[in-house]
Amino acid sequence: PEETKRYSLIQVVTRKFTNEELAYWNQYHQDIQDLKDCNIYSIKKLYFNRQMFPLKDTELRFGYFYDGHWKIYRPFADKKNKWMPNNVPITMMDGLKDVENCRIAFINKSKKDYMVMKKIFPCCCAVQNEGIACFSPENVEYLKANSDRQILSFDSDVTGVKNSQQITKLFNFDYVNVPQKYLKEGIKDWADLAKAHGMDTIEKYLKEKQLL
Repeated sequence: PEETKRYSLIQVVTRKFTNEELAYWNQYHQDIQDLKDCNIYSIKKLYFNRQMFPLKDTELRFGYFYDGHWKIYRPFADKKNKWMPNNVPITMMDGLKDVENCRIAFINKSKKDYMVMKKIFPCCCAVQNEGIACFSPENVEYLKANSDRQILSFDSDVTGVKNSQQITKLFNFDYVNVPQKYLKEGIKDWADLAKAHGMDTIEKYLKEKQLL
């Protein structure tokens, strides 16, 4: 719950990115400068409420830093531990400063999708997850004030589509997801599409949709 999250303390000791970590991000067309620009760090040690948090040396682990808060990302951990620990407020967004006087604001569901998409579509941002709680009145107001049209992009699987339909209806957004034909390859978001089929595929699709 949001309350306990707010009061948990996360402290990290960072280190230089390992080659393996850089190779991981490189698959998504991101280099070390992109990681720095997005406040992503390599984690050496992690403390949760002043207790040492056990990390396996063999696992990739990154820290997303947001204004005094941390969200730890372990890409290959199971679903429960992938984003643990995390004390980032649910309403925190990536790339709000990129949305200013825009024709279209493109709203992604994750930092990784945002990083991929902003190379193609500069006026984009991202929420913390596919939940409705991310869309505080302030966030929605900001997006509406700074763009003529808002496009929401969640995963193209059943859950993602259901969530985006609920949210788009509520706030009068439009939505564009990764084409569902890629689901059979296990691809449901922009980052994975870029990894498997390159940035050009995304660019071509956005042009087809007359977004570029």
